[in-house]
Amino acid sequence: MPKATTRPPIQIGWLAATNLDDEQRALLDGLADDCLAQLSRQFPEFAWNLSRLRRPIAEPIGPLDPLTLLELGAEEKLHQHLDLVLVFVPNELIPRNRPFVTGVPSSILEVAVLSSARFMDTQQPQRHLLGLALHLLGHLLGLAHEEEGVMRLSDEAERLEAVDFSAEARTQIRQRLARIADQRVEEQGRRRPLAFWWRTWLADPWGIVSEIFAYAPWRMPLYLGRFTAATAVTVIFLFLSAEAWELGAKLAPGWLLTSALLAVVLAALSVYLGQNLHQMGRVANLREQLIRTRTILFGALLSGMGALWVVLFLIALTSMSLFPKAVFAGWAGVAPEALSLSHFAALMATLGVVAGAFGGNLEDEEEIKAVLLFDEEA
Repeated sequence: MPKATTRPPIQIGWLAATNLDDEQRALLDGLADDCLAQLSRQFPEFAWNLSRLRRPIAEPIGPLDPLTLLELGAEEKLHQHLDLVLVFVPNELIPRNRPFVTGVPSSILEVAVLSSARFMDTQQPQRHLLGLALHLLGHLLGLAHEEEGVMRLSDEAERLEAVDFSAEARTQIRQRLARIADQRVEEQGRRRPLAFWWRTWLADPWGIVSEIFAYAPWRMPLYLGRFTAATAVTVIFLFLSAEAWELGAKLAPGWLLTSALLAVVLAALSVYLGQNLHQMGRVANLREQLIRTRTILFGALLSGMGALWVVLFLIALTSMSLFPKAVFAGWAGVAPEALSLSHFAALMATLGVVAGAFGGNLEDEEEIKAVLLFDEEA
């Protein structure tokens, strides 16, 4: 008699973050059941388990910040040992970059927020909300937008429909679900903290790296005004300062390279600690999901600072090449033929990154978290 095959379990939670009336409670229960049925039908090789959670932190009146709801969902996800969490509210969500927003996914947290506020006037609110929920889950599982199907872009609630994922998307989702369903590091026995971190990194190193770069962290300065302003002012000041050129002429290339690496790491660490990103999803015990999230957050910041250094270096080098070399040689106190523009461009980029770190800590904590955590405003 063939041995029965155990399907890998996937734990998905639906969290009500406000007090709900009977109509909204019935809507949420039906939505959670329909979503589970869709996922079970499209991915039958996994055992889908549904958890219904209630943690009302607000009344169903007035707009709510999706960042607060994402953090709430991340805490419940860790405490309840869930794999994916959808946070449901009947309130409007506060947008940051769009006129309105109905859902916000965060693949780094594996949590999404969705609001029913703009669907209640449609003929089939549950059907359209199901389309939105599947769209958000697609982002949590690593999918990008597509031309058709559940992952298509739409600004109209009535166009959201509960359709199947494409064949290519289903393949990608199965690979991601297989990693999620693997035994967690904390389930493999007690380990020392350093060993726990090491095993977490080794569990899925390429997955962590791909998630870091999926965030395109080099775009971070475009969304952070104070960060960018501090960097720009510093580079312009250094460019026009003769003292900076004199200092640069006395620095050895090896020391400058070491300083650049240290500046990138310390700048990322400064923003990471200064903006309390290390406190994301606080729990008493070590969890693989928590370490993975913190690693991706720090990795995104580190990549962003490194990309910023490269951009500043190229801008400084290009700007210097537009002026006579003799001018800079006079400021530096060296002969024109001994002047290395790339050497001074590296110095300006390094100091610009340091200034950017200070500017990053002047940003609102919520703004930096939103830039790092939001996949999109749906």
